Amino acid sequence: MNMTDLFTQSIYPDSTATVGDVTYLLLRAEGSDDKRLGILGDSAGFEGERQGDLLLCPLTAGNAAALRAVLPWLQARPLGLQVSAGCGDRLGLATPGHIRSIRKARGVAPILAQQSIRENARTGRTPQEVMDDAMWGVFQEGWRDGFGADADHLKTTADADVTAAAGYTFFTVDPGDHVDDEAHTASLPDLERKFAALPWADLD
Repeated sequence: MNMTDLFTQSIYPDSTATVGDVTYLLLRAEGSDDKRLGILGDSAGFEGERQGDLLLCPLTAGNAAALRAVLPWLQARPLGLQVSAGCGDRLGLATPGHIRSIRKARGVAPILAQQSIRENARTGRTPQEVMDDAMWGVFQEGWRDGFGADADHLKTTADADVTAAAGYTFFTVDPGDHVDDEAHTASLPDLERKFAALPWADLD
């Protein structure tokens, strides 16, 4: 059995998308969790192994970025005042199940990429990996109704920069390091001194 036969036995049918003369789909090796992006047609910009007419591509960050460029519904977007639900997938494995549940709920927009910088450090994942894992789940399930991505518990501007670069659309700021716990019991003169001592020049 060649590689093409191996992967084409397990196509995720909802993933199939055709743009012009090019078809994109997600495949899985029979009896394993090894998934590949399959491309039939012009595959410029993607990296993979050619198997006849099919290019089999690993699920890398580069291939994720290339796929987002041709399938815009794979990009997270702002949800505004739309009813939404944060799914909180901390491992990057649950997005397909979350999408199936959201489909039944109807009218609810999922926030699929959602993880704090602290959790990233503990799980060994980067903001880009969180985003890409969610995106591959969206692709697998053929979800085209939009999703959000929440950069949770941001403490520094550097954290905001790296998550914005990864395509996040929601930003939850954690100001805990800058909260003065004595402020609620301080006298008015002390509050005025604390207020005057704030780094206003840096905040402008």
